[in-house]
Amino acid sequence: MKKYVVTTALAAGFSMIAGAAHAQVVGTVGANYSRTDTDFGDTDAYGVNGGITIPTSGSLAVLLDAAWSTNDDADIDLLSGAAHLISRNSDHAFGGFLGLANVEGSGGDLDSWGGGGEFAKFFTNSTLVGTVSYSTIDDLDTDTWGLSGEYRIFASDNLRFDLGAGWNNLDAGGGDADGFQLGAGVEYRFANSPFSIGGNVGYLDLDGDGVTTFGVTGRFDFGNDSLKARDRTGNTFGGFNAFESVLGIIL
Repeated sequence: MKKYVVTTALAAGFSMIAGAAHAQVVGTVGANYSRTDTDFGDTDAYGVNGGITIPTSGSLAVLLDAAWSTNDDADIDLLSGAAHLISRNSDHAFGGFLGLANVEGSGGDLDSWGGGGEFAKFFTNSTLVGTVSYSTIDDLDTDTWGLSGEYRIFASDNLRFDLGAGWNNLDAGGGDADGFQLGAGVEYRFANSPFSIGGNVGYLDLDGDGVTTFGVTGRFDFGNDSLKARDRTGNTFGGFNAFESVLGIIL
């Protein structure tokens, strides 16, 4: 039930903001498929995600994003959303976020929340992003701290390459574990079109338990003139990715 409440609240927020600031709102929606290779076998998942950017006053902006994915092999559904408040100019952006997630599977239903700070430095043809985050799952008495960095390289305004790395510490009921993650991706937006396609690969290791994921995405932008414009004036910061990855390993 809680995941439907979250979905309804996000949808209502999107519609009210869009109505109040129609000319200023930009955003993106997409669909994705991923193949995950673990020490216990392979699984497939698919989902949808999106985000919008609402300028408020001066350099301030609100970023909202949400994602849903399902894994039939593991019988797990994940719904997550985050709200960011940032300050941004042509040189850099910084701010903070709060995130919520619901994981529903054959073993039960779990809720989690978290937050953190984020910073982005804009260069002529690249962007460097850093994030520090915290999340907790009360039902499992589990807390997670994370640090992550991402370097986005723009070969052109509509061709972007991504490199990322991160570290996580998970404290669960008296024991703890350390993990790291590495990732790379590419996205290309077709000329004179709001559509783009992309691919990514990621590896997450938590005290010896390794997970490798390969993914493909299709995306539609509204209000963003290019991938570089989305990066600089749209959703500079994405969802709570490290937080969701750790949830996947726990379950």
